Amino acid sequence: ESLLCFTVVQLVIYQVGLIPSQFYEVLSEKNYGKLKNLVLFAVMLILINSTLKSLDQYISSLLYVSWRKSLTEELHSTYFNGHVYYTLNVLCKDIDNPDQRISQDVERLCKQMSTMASRLLISPFTVTYYTYQCFNSAGWIGFVSIFGYFVVGSIINKILIGPIVSMLVEQEKLEGDFRFKHMQIRVNAESAAFYRAGKVEHMRTDRRLQMLLSTQRSLMNKELWLYIGVNTFDYLGSILSYILIAIPIFAGDYDGLTPGELSALVSKNAFVCIYLINCFTQLIDLSTTVSDVYLELVGLSNLLTRIGGLDTKVDWSWYDVLSPGEMQRLCFARLFYLQPKYAGQWPMGAHQT
Repeated sequence: ESLLCFTVVQLVIYQVGLIPSQFYEVLSEKNYGKLKNLVLFAVMLILINSTLKSLDQYISSLLYVSWRKSLTEELHSTYFNGHVYYTLNVLCKDIDNPDQRISQDVERLCKQMSTMASRLLISPFTVTYYTYQCFNSAGWIGFVSIFGYFVVGSIINKILIGPIVSMLVEQEKLEGDFRFKHMQIRVNAESAAFYRAGKVEHMRTDRRLQMLLSTQRSLMNKELWLYIGVNTFDYLGSILSYILIAIPIFAGDYDGLTPGELSALVSKNAFVCIYLINCFTQLIDLSTTVSDVYLELVGLSNLLTRIGGLDTKVDWSWYDVLSPGEMQRLCFARLFYLQPKYAGQWPMGAHQT
């Protein structure tokens, strides 16, 4: 249903995009009757477009809720199996902030997947259709120029976005650590007040904040060049369509058209070319979204692998891979888990016999 809705939306968008060119022609002719009919037709198309687009967004939202429900319930069933949640949060340090992985990362993953689902299916057909329309309006020179412009802009943007990815991952980790610190203070507020640990917790929380802000400043400095490249790419695309249609106009291919018809042709060509550039841009955005989804999947798959293997038997000794402090915590965890009637301590140090 979502695919059909999005397909119809694209057809309506094309008709709406041609309306300005029809207004140019009608106004140049000073035809009041045609103008009145065109206004009614335009309003009808806009209402249909708004309704269908809202319906598509509604279906995507339903997909998001359904996917989040299924994935979160599956993670919960594994996370709360036995004492996995305790072992993962207290004893294991290879998974940072598992609570936020389940709550926040799942939400982002499902939101991104629901957003890209319809675009992923309809984009090839949309690009093909507007490529055909561009070829009819501006010839093969127009299509080749737009495609070359898209390729060059994509390469430049990919070069600029390269250094940002790793720093963005680090920022997300520090954001999680900062939120976890505040959650930890909220949960242990009574104990902290009893020990009068306000100044110490203030210092530790501010230290996490400064680390986060320092990373954000470095990220913003690198994002500046990316913003310059993206904005330049967008604004140059707005005038590219007029440059392309100028070639056949100055070559004399449209000398037989009236000024009104020529204005309508320029407006139609501008819409087709700009929308084709927009389709290519959406493909870039889609590839970025796929990369984000992949990163979220990697994090969640690591979490699933870890929580799925905490209760499984291993073929090595934990005392060979754990530090003394970790071994001590493991001993207490086993003690609380098994709850024996009696517990003894092996003599250590100078008293050992």
